[in-house]
Amino acid sequence: MPSNMNRNTLALLVVQVSSLLISTHAACEAECTTKDATNDFSFQYTGRCTPDTFNDKITNTETHECLVCLYNVDKAVSLTSIDSVVQSLCEDAYAADVFSYTDIARKGAQFDNEYYSGGGEWNYEVQTASGEDVLAYDASRVDDVYYYEAQRKVIEFPEHIESFNPHTGKVINGFEDLDGCDYNAAYCCFAQDRQANDNNGNCNTPYDYNCVDKDPADNANICYVDHTRSARSSHVDSGFSIFGDLKTGKENIEGPVHCHGFTWPDNALHQDNVYKGNLLFYVSMYDHMTQRGYVRNIPGSPMCACAENMAVVTRADCTQVQVDEKVTFRWTVADSSLEAVVYIDDIDYNACTGLDANNNLLERARKLEDIGALAEEKVTAIEEILVGSTAGKCNAAIETFLGTKNVSRID
Repeated sequence: MPSNMNRNTLALLVVQVSSLLISTHAACEAECTTKDATNDFSFQYTGRCTPDTFNDKITNTETHECLVCLYNVDKAVSLTSIDSVVQSLCEDAYAADVFSYTDIARKGAQFDNEYYSGGGEWNYEVQTASGEDVLAYDASRVDDVYYYEAQRKVIEFPEHIESFNPHTGKVINGFEDLDGCDYNAAYCCFAQDRQANDNNGNCNTPYDYNCVDKDPADNANICYVDHTRSARSSHVDSGFSIFGDLKTGKENIEGPVHCHGFTWPDNALHQDNVYKGNLLFYVSMYDHMTQRGYVRNIPGSPMCACAENMAVVTRADCTQVQVDEKVTFRWTVADSSLEAVVYIDDIDYNACTGLDANNNLLERARKLEDIGALAEEKVTAIEEILVGSTAGKCNAAIETFLGTKNVSRID
């Protein structure tokens, strides 16, 4: 009796699965004239996983209609456009194989938070004459990640690091400071060079004499730091620091500082958005720390953070990515699933192209706005953080800020 029951149950399951396959095929029979939905199928192209690239590479409208139908059957939804289907499939594809930011240093969340605040061993230590605290050894994991992960995988944008997920609740330049980077921009400002013989900064050997409190290459002026914008990462709850002399008009009184960042469009599938975690890793840990020896923060500001939580400065250099990918769209009959799979051939890190200047974070944001990729109000907010290098702009920003604190000039 149990044997007959098992055979009957198995037969019932076979009938149910067969019915499901037949119903899926029947549901999409009119749309799938170029593909047989009762069998597995896939197709591939070289390029980004985006609706625009898909439509450029896969021009057959019958294939489009088939995928829309199969997607709706798989997800139990009612999308009508191939763009919406590809957008969803590609977002899932990039999220399916992400390298965790905690796996870069492998030293824990507290270490990561301290590093981006400007503290911890990678920032404070300087090589000794006896060969201790060698950056290339202590942070060798960064080189490994660059060669084996950062050029082949999506690296997550680190929400566990308070500099990039501060949620201060303050309204900064018209934006409430919520989770993540509300301006679609982030940058670092480095105040010290700790590595000799890399043709960057003025740290030299012997370390004990020629690499004590040495400077990075100067590419920006600090205007001011509003400590309340980054209290969770800098551990300074209130107050502000001013880095200009309004009485004499002198700017650039802080000494050399080096700022560098990146920005990304609102579109979740733009390469600079998908790979913004890669950009953060490259700009902060690889290109500037291990390759140049640049470390430490401006007092009262994180070393690296969302733009709205950083020191207000004149400018910052900028990096963007160029990605080579292959994309496969796959229908699997067994579980009636439609998916996209992205294979990353290579990720290159290049100086940004901007609207009126290259390698300039604000100009990059302006270019994204110019092509309709970044909201105007976000660019306007960035302009309040990166105020420009023209003489007098830094002190003008200071005076405007002091006005919000009811501090005014007495002539």
